[in-house]
Amino acid sequence: MVSVEILIIHLNGSEVIKNCLKSIFEDNSRAKVRLLFNQTTDDSVELVKNKFPQVIFHLSKKRMGFAEASNFLAKKSKAKHIIFLNNDVVVDKNWASELIKTLNRHKKCIAVQSKIKSFYKRDYFENAGAAGGFIDKYGYPFCRGRIFETVEKDIGQYNDERRVFWGCGVSLLVKREEFIRLGMFDESFFMYAEELDFCWRANNLGKEIWHSPKSIIYHIGSFSVNNEKINFKKEYLISRNHFICLIKNNSLPNLVLLLGGKLMLEIVSMMRFPLRRGLPFLISAPSTIYYLFFLKKHDLNKEIMQKNKHLIYPRSIALDHFIRNKKTFKSLNFT
Repeated sequence: MVSVEILIIHLNGSEVIKNCLKSIFEDNSRAKVRLLFNQTTDDSVELVKNKFPQVIFHLSKKRMGFAEASNFLAKKSKAKHIIFLNNDVVVDKNWASELIKTLNRHKKCIAVQSKIKSFYKRDYFENAGAAGGFIDKYGYPFCRGRIFETVEKDIGQYNDERRVFWGCGVSLLVKREEFIRLGMFDESFFMYAEELDFCWRANNLGKEIWHSPKSIIYHIGSFSVNNEKINFKKEYLISRNHFICLIKNNSLPNLVLLLGGKLMLEIVSMMRFPLRRGLPFLISAPSTIYYLFFLKKHDLNKEIMQKNKHLIYPRSIALDHFIRNKKTFKSLNFT
């Protein structure tokens, strides 16, 4: 059995996938890579065939969301460990082996995220994932190194290997059997927040997610979304999926206590950003309401959820960031 296989989903952008694969094989010439061409229409397929013949690839005639495409690749793989890796990244030396080292050091760990830095400003973190993710009590995600649009310079302040609440799918190592056993990514999410939902479920079941600071990758960020000009759909999916995460992964009593505050924060966001946040939220409301009333909830272990409370920021990250001027993770004095 192959120990580690790297799973990549690619739409279009031959230069992007060339740079990604080149960096992988420069780090490890014997790396195992499985790639899905997700209704690709440019010359990427021919490029990979000619320049990287060792890559196992699949062709999809329909456009899959990130969640469905990731699950497809995970089921095709036979490896003990899989690494979900975005196509718009380049990897640093030993990035994959460092993920494995972190995983092996922690008995309950099933997933590990790399340190994710900006492709264009390499001394800064990247918006997606940064140095590991957390949530506040209302389910709003933030990262060590990035809170909302405030991205920190990497000066070694998060160079500790530590447990986090969620890991970003830009570069995420997972134990494959655990990934499948826990239900994989929720394909109804299409894309965005599917890894948050998966990690939330894992935490609720007593599993752990960690950040590996010596595993470093550089991420362009939203390459396929921007290239396909689907930014409105992005805002819609982010708004809908974060709300659904809150509904799916909380006990009913806790959810009742949180929903009022969550709705108030969404209303304020709608008023401040009517086109960016307001319209997507209103359009997503019917599907969110469906989940609220008809979703068959997972059995939640209250004892384990209580033990995980230290990983959930007990205040509103939005109020602390925008009103109390808490711009960095360290300024939160959290964990």
